[in-house]
Amino acid sequence: MEINNQIGEEKIVLVVDDDEICRCVTAEILICLGLRVDAVPDAAHAMALAKENSYDLVLLDMHMPDVDGKQLAGMLLESDAVDKDALFILTGAEGDAKVETTPDGRELRVIRKPLENAWVETYFSNQVTRKPSAGNDGHEGAQIKGFDIPSAIKNFLGYEGAFFNILREFPEYGTNFVSEYSAHLRSKNFKECERLAHSIKGSSLMIGAKEINVLAKELESICFTTSNVQQIKTVFEKLEKKILEASENVRMYFRHQEQ
Repeated sequence: MEINNQIGEEKIVLVVDDDEICRCVTAEILICLGLRVDAVPDAAHAMALAKENSYDLVLLDMHMPDVDGKQLAGMLLESDAVDKDALFILTGAEGDAKVETTPDGRELRVIRKPLENAWVETYFSNQVTRKPSAGNDGHEGAQIKGFDIPSAIKNFLGYEGAFFNILREFPEYGTNFVSEYSAHLRSKNFKECERLAHSIKGSSLMIGAKEINVLAKELESICFTTSNVQQIKTVFEKLEKKILEASENVRMYFRHQEQ
């Protein structure tokens, strides 16, 4: 899933998130608000871009493989590629923490996913220009089993077109998640199992897949508390079933739209 830059906009944002849906949701919101966005999945891409561009805002997901958000923040600051005041840790985790720290002890401000319009506009001191809404694009009153569409569109700041652009990609995202999780479970890589569960917990919340979100929370919790493969597998299979059902419902919806 690619996010295209809005060339010529004054303000530029870098979004780094390994989860495809979370990354694209955040980017879509920022693009709809009139910002240029580079959205990448890992530290290597982020470091390369940060050395080439002067970003006005940098959002780093907390939980990423290999190099997490706090570690990446430390790397960016150490290389002087990013101004500390432009750097934020992005998290979907519940709680009241407003500050995290890099490995060398530098403080980082925290904001939560999904982004709020008011926060973005406040950060840029009214320099953000909201683009006109594209309308509902034929999706008015849409209902898809397994998705709370009004809640999801609210997460997209009311941009229905942006939401349905992301939703169209959900079946592929779900297939990739199931395949990757299964591989890590077979190899007993419980750290990656927990990370992936955390990832889909955030993405499912963003797109209004509430039943998937509940099971993802349960899966993340059990991965954290046990290394019993069978217990983890039992919850994962429930989640897999919901993902497959939701994916088919999405495919049916868009097939109907195209008729």
